[in-house]
Amino acid sequence: MSKASKRKQQTRPRQMSRWLIVSGIILLGLALGGWWLYVRNPAQSGNAQPLSRLSTSDFHSLAFSPTEPDTVFFGHHGGLLVSRDGGRTWQSTALQNADAMALAAPSANPQVMYAAGHDVFLKSTDAGQTWQPVGTNLPGTDMHGFAVDPQDANHVFAHVVGSGIFDSQDGGTTWTLLSSTVPDTTFNLAVGETAQTLYAAASQAGLLRSTDGGRNWSAITGVPGAGVVAVAHSPANKRLYVTTLGNGAGLYAFEDGGTHWIPLGLKGTLLAIAVSPRDPNRLIAVSDRGDIYASRDGGLTWPNK
Repeated sequence: MSKASKRKQQTRPRQMSRWLIVSGIILLGLALGGWWLYVRNPAQSGNAQPLSRLSTSDFHSLAFSPTEPDTVFFGHHGGLLVSRDGGRTWQSTALQNADAMALAAPSANPQVMYAAGHDVFLKSTDAGQTWQPVGTNLPGTDMHGFAVDPQDANHVFAHVVGSGIFDSQDGGTTWTLLSSTVPDTTFNLAVGETAQTLYAAASQAGLLRSTDGGRNWSAITGVPGAGVVAVAHSPANKRLYVTTLGNGAGLYAFEDGGTHWIPLGLKGTLLAIAVSPRDPNRLIAVSDRGDIYASRDGGLTWPNK
């Protein structure tokens, strides 16, 4: 055998060994990358655990206090509950035997709160300690959606069933019709980064958006699932949150400038979602069984303690 042939035979095992080492490193990197994505994506890791369970007969609305991140309000057909420990325990409030289907607590004035529902429109000017009915010029008070401008506690929006979207600049006394085109299945409203941008969760009709203060509406395409139940927006991190229906039912977020909806680890039918105006990483949601879920890291984890 020539010296050249011997050198070729010696080189082949070395090249093969190097190739095996490189291949092993690549496979290890892919495995570690997959593990990291599994841990970072709670929708895959399945770590969401309920913090508590409500025993009310229905589950409609949630709202964080604009001043206390651990204080959360929950509205149902029988009134209003409050939690002072982030959703672990709940107590009754002064608002009883009234439909609190929608809640709003504006950051602009922490003393003001609104509650709206089936033929109910109430306002508090002492952070929920007492409530008074508000006289209006609305054609009806069957409100299935309500929102307040975070920058102006007197600027409110309402969806009145059978009539359309209205707004008020004086705290809910005088209303102006903005649009009569939204479907009656609209159950939830949210104000975007400014009061010119509004979102409406319209059940099977999907997610609607207005960029002219509520006058004209268009559907947002590409939302996972088969309909939208609840919607919330955080100006602090420019994130839009929705809960959806169908096979893809769960909680999703869309970031300003993003290209796709991000699953946030909660699956199933979620009837309400809220984000703290003091801390955009604080989220809370309630399922159709009354399970309360809370996150302190923007939806990465949902622990039960």
